[in-house]
Amino acid sequence: MSYSEYDKRVLPLALLIIIIIALSFAILLRGKSEKIRRIPTSAIAILLIVMEIAKQKWNTMGEIDYYLLPFHYCSLFLLVIPLAELFGTRLSRIFRPIALSMSFIVTGAMYIAPQGIITSSCEDFGFYFYETHTFIFHHLVTLYFILVIVLRLCKPRITDALRVGILGLVYSGAAIHLSGKFQVNYCNFLNSVIPQMESFRADYGQTQYTILMVLCLSVGTMLGSLILIGLYKLTSLLYMLIQRLTRKKG
Repeated sequence: MSYSEYDKRVLPLALLIIIIIALSFAILLRGKSEKIRRIPTSAIAILLIVMEIAKQKWNTMGEIDYYLLPFHYCSLFLLVIPLAELFGTRLSRIFRPIALSMSFIVTGAMYIAPQGIITSSCEDFGFYFYETHTFIFHHLVTLYFILVIVLRLCKPRITDALRVGILGLVYSGAAIHLSGKFQVNYCNFLNSVIPQMESFRADYGQTQYTILMVLCLSVGTMLGSLILIGLYKLTSLLYMLIQRLTRKKG
């Protein structure tokens, strides 16, 4: 999906700011314990919860808009990031790799097809509550992803990819039910904002489209997680090689 003119200007700038913030924390917290290094990611978990409470309070000020209820795929961050950051080491070991993989996948999707993830948020940021919330929420997710990497808070494993795929499958079942119950297009299960996907639905029917969506959210997210694991291992290997070469020259 093509970028709007606002997307072309705003998204690169937003990413640059996020990278600067993340690297600043990496330098500031270098050599600190994990308990200290996880302070920024814990703050993001709290911010996401506070923002969602504010959104739902705003949503109940008039007639409730069911689309704004936290039943979208990205709403899972309200579960996995707090579990990864706020409830102790045991849960963190399970959910931080999941949160890392999911944030990698959503960040990639947002920067490949922003209109499909954050719609007109770049254009409407600061003018409308929901679009402003959407922009900040998704970029906090991106900041979380980069922070976990640069602060060395997680080493994703193959089993984590399987967990991400299972979570996507479970979510699909819930989203299909809720989309049908409320007739609200949660995670594009009723129709797609992506032209190619919508063409597939029109050509092959709703059932085949639903199966494709389930595969994307289960097998697709698992493959996305495996890509992250491969990139992580590759960069770790390159980092080790650079360190060895640096020591030899010294």
